[in-house]
Amino acid sequence: MDDVAAKAPHGIATVARSAGVSSRTLRHYEAVGLLPPTAIGDGGVRRYDGRALVRLQRILLLREQGLGLPAIRALLDEAPDDDAAVLATHVAWLERERDRLARQLAAVRTTVARLERGEALDPAGVFDGFAPLR
Repeated sequence: MDDVAAKAPHGIATVARSAGVSSRTLRHYEAVGLLPPTAIGDGGVRRYDGRALVRLQRILLLREQGLGLPAIRALLDEAPDDDAAVLATHVAWLERERDRLARQLAAVRTTVARLERGEALDPAGVFDGFAPLR
C-alpha cells in the first residue's frame, strides 16, 4: 500500500457508492469547499480518511434537514472539532424525526381503518405528526 492509500484508504468511487451519491457530487462538494479530499493519489484519484467520511455524513444529514450548501459550509466551518459531540446533536434530531414519522404513520393507518369502517374522521388525529407549513 502506498503512502497516499495508507493515509486515506477510501477512494472516491467507494465513498460515493457507500454514501449513495455520485463521484461527481463529491467533486462538486470539493469545488465549493465542503469536502476536500484527504489526499490525491496517482492519476488524480481522490482519497478520503475517516474524518472525511464523518464530514460527508454530516453534510448528508444537513441536506436531509433541508439546508443548502452555503449554509452547510458555514455550519461546518464554525462547528467544534469534536465530531462525536456534533454527531450526537444529529442523533437527537434523527430520533425526534423518527418519532414524528411514527406518529404520521399511526395517523395514516388510523385514517385508513376509519375509512374502511365508514367512520367519521377526527381532524386532530388525521394530522398527528405532520409538521405545520410555514
